[in-house]
Amino acid sequence: MATVLRIDSSALSNGSHSKALADFFQTQWLAKYPKDIFQTLELNQTPPPHLSEATIDAMFTPAEKRSAQQTQQLALSTDYIEQLKNADIILISTPMYNFGIPSTLKAYLDHALRVGETFVYTDKGPKGLLENKKAIIVAASGGNYTQPPLDAMNFVTPYLKTALSFIGIEDVTIVEAPGMAGDETAINASIEQAKQALQKCL
Repeated sequence: MATVLRIDSSALSNGSHSKALADFFQTQWLAKYPKDIFQTLELNQTPPPHLSEATIDAMFTPAEKRSAQQTQQLALSTDYIEQLKNADIILISTPMYNFGIPSTLKAYLDHALRVGETFVYTDKGPKGLLENKKAIIVAASGGNYTQPPLDAMNFVTPYLKTALSFIGIEDVTIVEAPGMAGDETAINASIEQAKQALQKCL
């Protein structure tokens, strides 16, 4: 039995293409693996706070030296990290906002990528601690940023792949649904292509 941590980052409650594709994947996955568990984080409903000076100080204070207040300051970060540690698969759905990920997803990663917990520094450089996990990124964008020359403006999938690799998650599948600002025919074709790609992940 596997645990899938699903992280949705669209600001939209309804009409999100990335979330709709994540819904499709979840439905297909549970049809095939009905005993598996999905745990969902809706970042638009509970937005993570941006990092504060107090949070950064607590992160870089050794655990044995942290005050009760500092431990509380890290409570949300610790919850996020435990969810990641307990997950076998991480499913991230995200739109492209102004060439990058939503600020809520960036804030989430700022809490989740934490030294001593999800990565450590060694004499050979940083080493991720969350190994033997898989990740699937479902990314939707208004234009098509998957082909030159516009692919140079895509800071969504390269950033997420880098962040996941940094914490030890190397097995990353990227499924993109570009052209969501196009006409209905183009949108439907892009969504269908993305669905076919997601079915290959089952």
